[in-house]
Amino acid sequence: MKKLSFFVLFLSLNSVWAQEKRLTLDEYLSLIKSYHPVALQAGIGVDRAFYLRREALGAFDPKLELAQEKKVFNGTNYYDYLIPQVKLPLWYGIDLKGSYTTYSGNFVNPENRVPEAGLGFVGLSVPLGSGLIIDERRAALKQASLFQNMAANEQQQILNQLFVDATGAYVKWLNNWLNTEIYREAVALAKQRAEGVKLLFNNGDLPAIDTLEALILLQSRQQKLIDYETKLITSKNDLASYLWLENAIPVDPKLLNISPDPQVLSLNLPDGLLNEEPSIIADLNPEVKNYGIKVQQLEVERRLKLDQIKPSLNVNLGLLNSGRNIFNNMNPAWLQNNQKFGFTFSMPLTFTKQRASYSLAKLKLKDAEYAFLDKRNLTAIKWENYKNDLQNLDNQIKLYRGMEENSSSLLKGEEIKFSAGESSLFLVNSREQKLLEVREKTNEISAKRIEVIQNLKWIANLMGVE
Repeated sequence: MKKLSFFVLFLSLNSVWAQEKRLTLDEYLSLIKSYHPVALQAGIGVDRAFYLRREALGAFDPKLELAQEKKVFNGTNYYDYLIPQVKLPLWYGIDLKGSYTTYSGNFVNPENRVPEAGLGFVGLSVPLGSGLIIDERRAALKQASLFQNMAANEQQQILNQLFVDATGAYVKWLNNWLNTEIYREAVALAKQRAEGVKLLFNNGDLPAIDTLEALILLQSRQQKLIDYETKLITSKNDLASYLWLENAIPVDPKLLNISPDPQVLSLNLPDGLLNEEPSIIADLNPEVKNYGIKVQQLEVERRLKLDQIKPSLNVNLGLLNSGRNIFNNMNPAWLQNNQKFGFTFSMPLTFTKQRASYSLAKLKLKDAEYAFLDKRNLTAIKWENYKNDLQNLDNQIKLYRGMEENSSSLLKGEEIKFSAGESSLFLVNSREQKLLEVREKTNEISAKRIEVIQNLKWIANLMGVE
């Protein structure tokens, strides 16, 4: 983080006097992760999921209730009661209740009369039918917990895609930078050769046509250099669009005095990763994980709908005692004579709505399962395709490096023959141009290889940066 903060400070300096800095791919992606608005926006989803789970967890919060009513008419105190009550929702749909009641007055209903010290109560409300296995508050909490995992995967998925897109901009910038360097050297060499040919012409050792040949070659390479320098500026601007400073301040491309790190061309995957089964790799992908979590959420909904195709039977059990200490003088005889019991029962005669809801939940679950299997398979196939691309690119790079070595040897041989008067400037230029084209193609394939590796890491969820 200290290194990152230093680089952020560097980005804010004016490039007129700042020394050019090599921007590595890891530094680049770290800056994006820390400051890019899309990356910060992805973090909001994780925070939202956290509070949604907290909201669902709130269904299990204890609740304090207080009821009081008093009636006085024509100077007569009809009744005066106070009932504080605490409810504690527990798992398995059970509610724990406790209350203390005081009742006084001249016209109190006999069933509401309590001892002078008040009446204490503690009891349970237990569902023995619908709501015993699962209920809405437990289902909401489970789904919210799953959504929290989904949000974390979605954040990683957004970051991974952002990193892949940003890597594309980086390798395009790198490719143009490498080719610009190649043609800067080529232009310098062409200038040197043009001056040498002109000197030989003035000495009468070469015909005038050779000076024209050298000039045309110089102009051609200057035009190619201008083309690559223009592409380099454009790709650098594209790169800068991913770079932001603190407080959501975009980086000004004109103030960036940076160059890419050519060492990224040696980027490789972790050992043994390519030997993993495609299905295992697919299961690591955050997008595939979210498809699986969606199946789990719908399974919770299916279980809830199934549980609702049951009669509702709630049993209420409680203990009573005089005063606030509900457990005072507790013994078997006391338990037998100081209790409160009741139940409520209800059920539709056909369960038409409940059975239809359950059938719909099963269809939604089956649909999600099919989508999950399809996404998993497509991701595994994509992994195999990128593996094939990487192998093909590695073979091409090996081939082109061999071609580069051979073309370099041919150029040296042609230059020796030219020095001995056994060749022409045209042939030397042709050999040199072929070498330049091979180097350009090698750079293009090497840059493409970096993108393929990043796509493989994206599928395997290995795009994280420090």
